[in-house]
Amino acid sequence: MNNMNTLVKKGYLVVASPIGKNDKSYRRIFILNNLSTIDEAQEVLQSDPAIENQLREPEILPWYGSAALPEYLPFSDLIWKLKP
Repeated sequence: MNNMNTLVKKGYLVVASPIGKNDKSYRRIFILNNLSTIDEAQEVLQSDPAIENQLREPEILPWYGSAALPEYLPFSDLIWKLKP
């Protein structure tokens, strides 16, 4: 969590979430922002402890979504359920 908070503060991480069972055994998704190249994304992801310790290998895919997505972050704490 510390690393994810750092990436948010640096403006790189917009969304991080666990994902359901899938045929590739992916466990989570990160949506990154403010990076120009795949190489930059790869470098930023090396700070993730699971990647850094070679427990996981990232797969980086381009994603195009709403430009408003990063705007929700300041409000997420206001609507977060403490006991979902």
